[in-house]
Amino acid sequence: MQDNITELIKNKIDILDIIGERVRLKKSGSSFVGLCPFHHEDTASFHVFTDSQNYHCFGCNKGGDIFTFIMQIEGLDFKQALEFLASRAGIEIEHEKKLTKDLNSYDVLNAASKIFSDNIKNTEGSIAREYLKKRFLDSNDCINFSLGYSSNSWDSLTRILKNSGFSEKQILDSGLAIQNKNGSLYDRFRGRLIFPVKDVTGRIIAFGGRLIDGDGAKYINSPESKIYTKRNNLYLLNEAKKFIRKKSRAILVEGYMDALRLHKCGFKESVASLGTSLTPEQADLLSRFSDRCYICYDSDTAGQEASLRGMYILQEHGLDVRVINLPLDSKDPDEFLCNNDAPKFEELIESAKPLIIQHLESLKQQLETPGQFRNAEKILLENLSRLRIPEIQPFQNKICSVLGLSPNELTSKLENFSKNRNFNIYSSDLNSDLKSEKTFLNSEPDKINLINSMETSICALLWKYPELRANANSDNLFHTLSEYAFNIASAILMYGSEEMNQRWLMTGETDSISFISQGEKFLRTLDSKQQNLTPIEKWHTLNKMLMNLKNDKRFGEIKYKMLHGTASKDEIKEFNNVLTILKVENPK
Repeated sequence: MQDNITELIKNKIDILDIIGERVRLKKSGSSFVGLCPFHHEDTASFHVFTDSQNYHCFGCNKGGDIFTFIMQIEGLDFKQALEFLASRAGIEIEHEKKLTKDLNSYDVLNAASKIFSDNIKNTEGSIAREYLKKRFLDSNDCINFSLGYSSNSWDSLTRILKNSGFSEKQILDSGLAIQNKNGSLYDRFRGRLIFPVKDVTGRIIAFGGRLIDGDGAKYINSPESKIYTKRNNLYLLNEAKKFIRKKSRAILVEGYMDALRLHKCGFKESVASLGTSLTPEQADLLSRFSDRCYICYDSDTAGQEASLRGMYILQEHGLDVRVINLPLDSKDPDEFLCNNDAPKFEELIESAKPLIIQHLESLKQQLETPGQFRNAEKILLENLSRLRIPEIQPFQNKICSVLGLSPNELTSKLENFSKNRNFNIYSSDLNSDLKSEKTFLNSEPDKINLINSMETSICALLWKYPELRANANSDNLFHTLSEYAFNIASAILMYGSEEMNQRWLMTGETDSISFISQGEKFLRTLDSKQQNLTPIEKWHTLNKMLMNLKNDKRFGEIKYKMLHGTASKDEIKEFNNVLTILKVENPK
């Protein structure tokens, strides 16, 4: 990145404009105040300081500048926030070769989207316009959702893109074309209504195409690429995220048309799962913006089974999930809203059922049939064992009644299912006994204290040495440090120690200064043990030690859960990855 890119952005964008779009602010003395967007509060404690271009909430202690705000409010990493704000400021970023290659893919997709949009307006696109008219969608919807039409020809899109200066490799890599046996390219999307798929920042990363007339698959989608992975994205999330925050809920549907219809009818907190089974990555995406999700899949059997699987994935990742049941005369949300008004759908939302109740009702017939009871019980308990006890507790009496179990019997069965699931996967890595488990628990406070000391020391090094600030990688720090330490480190990187000292003193932010002074104390201890280390050697030593400690701590946390049968599948996978890293870093 350009060395002065952050300063250029900050000079062009007023933090008041960025935060004011998302928080209702009122002038109060020399600052502006509003209700904090990061936690619920009735009395405004969120302050924006125009002179220092910083913000701080005195309720939850979140604070920083426009970069940290965008990262926190939009759920972006530092690089995404930088690109977002640079685009807003009209500043071009000089990227490394790899990123430049990826950006070419964005350029190709943007060009293709414009071609698709132009097509839907011309004579050839009349077939798409007629189809949309039958689905109660008009030209304004085409504009609002960037809908388009792909010409029903062999290679017209490829030819136009090549004439615009894009190479065949770029067109192939973007997934817009397919190469035949002779090496020639032909268009992937032909004679289809086009839905652009955007990432969380609003960049086009793929397309979905619906067949309008003729033979072929009803829907086809862009293949996965360097910039597009289905499991990491959700359709319309870039539009829905602010409404998800505002309404404290997300509505998850299956198809493009379902999501479009919900947005058109006022349910702008809706997203679609891109034709794939719900993934942990998608669950994590949604959890950035709300802790509640409603799933409304098709009313057929396959749709209901998919919604139940999705509910458990979302629940495992910290979301309170409910399922919306459509009436039998509506096969999907799109059809329901074409025949009913928005208040009717809101009624369905209000009557949505929690995960466990929905699952019990879906298995009712099997649980009441003697020959099918054991299999249905196994399916239910296997899924329930993925959840935490507090999530099951409110429904314990209902579950016990249906299964004919006492509370103790239910707990015992759930523990057995959980242990079998976890231990069967990584039994070879679980040879420790209760003695080693107690050792981990007893040493945990020392580990945490040492991690805190190292984080303060890394910030103190940045504070003290300009040469480190010039070469430090903010993106790496984002993954290495805790959120609090990263905010301090980012501020030092952006402004330097002298200016940040003045800003913190002006805003009364003495905790950050205290945090850095603790690090200087730990550095003196390090100097006494390892003399003659240069600042850069201290930097690398501390960063490596910190990552090792964090990996070791995480290893112990997951190991403890596995011993008690409460680790999730993702945690078990993470356990194996961390174990590999620790073996590389600390070979015997």
